[in-house]
Amino acid sequence: MIITGIEAFPVTNPTPYIGGPVWLFVGLDTDKGIRGYGEILAVQSCLRPRTLARIIEEVGQDFFVGQDVANLEYLFHKYYNSFYSHNGDLLKTAIYSGIEMACVDALGKELDRPAHALLGGRFRPNVRTYTYISAPPSKAALGFDFWLNPDLVAERAGELVEQGFTALKLDPFPLLTGSTQHQNQVVPLQWSLEALDLTEATIGGIRKRVGSRADIIIGTHGQMTASSAIRVARRLERFDPLWLEEPVPPELASEMAKVARGTTIPITTGERLSTKWEFARLIKEEAAAIFNLDVSQVGGLWEAKKIAAMAEASYIQIAPHVYGGPLVAAASIQLALASPNFLICEGLGKFEGVHADLLDEPILWKDGAVVPSDRPGLGHNLNEKVARELAARDDDRLWGSIDSTAP
Repeated sequence: MIITGIEAFPVTNPTPYIGGPVWLFVGLDTDKGIRGYGEILAVQSCLRPRTLARIIEEVGQDFFVGQDVANLEYLFHKYYNSFYSHNGDLLKTAIYSGIEMACVDALGKELDRPAHALLGGRFRPNVRTYTYISAPPSKAALGFDFWLNPDLVAERAGELVEQGFTALKLDPFPLLTGSTQHQNQVVPLQWSLEALDLTEATIGGIRKRVGSRADIIIGTHGQMTASSAIRVARRLERFDPLWLEEPVPPELASEMAKVARGTTIPITTGERLSTKWEFARLIKEEAAAIFNLDVSQVGGLWEAKKIAAMAEASYIQIAPHVYGGPLVAAASIQLALASPNFLICEGLGKFEGVHADLLDEPILWKDGAVVPSDRPGLGHNLNEKVARELAARDDDRLWGSIDSTAP
């Protein structure tokens, strides 16, 4: 089955703090009239959405049109080795990931088999997910200040557990929102005592509220030095979090390993890595117990399955990172179904609202887990009518710009 065309769909998310302000979907056409869909992680790009969409379509024309959708190994190396930088690049691999995902979707549709059947078969009946402790609509006006109030965070955690979630995640250092917390340092930094006290109060309040009914997951977005991360971890160990995520920036696996050796909390990392070679370095350094790889960034489903297998051989679990629209979630669910060492998958609430509107058949979430679709390919198709109605404008922005698309 030969690829005949690539179309990019840059979509403005009407709820920009739930999955980012802009999503980028891909439609891939074939000579058999089958259209496959994928999604590209968009948060790493400095380009405007419509500019990036044009680049995606041109990359598709140059590297994929005329190729067989089933030749995933060839397609990856043809693309990866065609640039001067024989190295992982977040944008380069993200573009490939979305197109590869669409190839797998189209191939599954041709064979009338779900994607997990192409990755080794189904290992489990459903896929457990966690969600961020985001502000309820009544508190949305607080913005990032919501996460600076331990009582509000604990109250919201209790509400989410009552809804059926069995794991909750938050960044108790909300992305450097207050200069008093980081004392005008640059990342990686040493947290102030004020920040440490607030974090301890926040995580302690959640544990008191939810007890043993839910795991607590701590994300920190690589903000700390190794010594600072160990100080944080030692304060939080008594609350028994499921993991401490990316405590130091992702560049130095050796620094991540220092934190892993300095705490009893499992260390998770990988959402800002782009290739299996970077994950191999983590394994060599014994830097993490869990990989939160992103299918829409590491090269798509086939490369993600390789990383999962490498991790399995070292007793490392995977917890796919899901940040964006519903198709990266659909692909991550397929990976989770086929991976013996799967732990839990990131989720964006219950995949309701615009996440459901953008699919022809919404993702089904029930009692803390996704009930997977058995339809072929990714199990879900992009609702192109809705995608076109939400199409990004020329003045829309991705994260990283001071003018990022506002609510």
